[in-house]
Amino acid sequence: MLAWFVGLLATLIKGKWVDLMGFGLLDLDLLTIIITYLFLSYGHSATAAFAFGQGLLIDLLSGGLHGLFPFLYLSIFWGIHLGSQFFDLQEKSGLMLILSLVVLLKKALFFMVLTIFSLEISLPKSFLWTSGASAIGTGLMGPVVFYLFNRLRSASIENGS
Repeated sequence: MLAWFVGLLATLIKGKWVDLMGFGLLDLDLLTIIITYLFLSYGHSATAAFAFGQGLLIDLLSGGLHGLFPFLYLSIFWGIHLGSQFFDLQEKSGLMLILSLVVLLKKALFFMVLTIFSLEISLPKSFLWTSGASAIGTGLMGPVVFYLFNRLRSASIENGS
């Protein structure tokens, strides 16, 4: 339940936060980190449902192509699934690598879908730099967010028993 709330909150304030800061370089993808945490902690079904649900929510709140964000977040899920076959999500280096790669996957798929379905696409020239910075930043923040989620989870288990 906490993941849904944090995901909703991140979706609602992400655009405003980046606009207030004045740069898109600080585009940390918290939803990708949450999807990865759920994948590791709760399994495939719950993670796929969360990814699809968050994608639908973003689709409802945006005026873009219908189905784009469920596709992107389910692609993140499958990227994590595939990446976890080769790298260990339990280790910080594996976690950071997979997070960075799936953020790059998301950015690349976003660009490709917009290029295919939109005749008037105009991405800024800094798209590659901001995508790389977002991937690196998200990868570096992953272990920190995992630590915080694990602390919250253990605190709730201690209070519940």
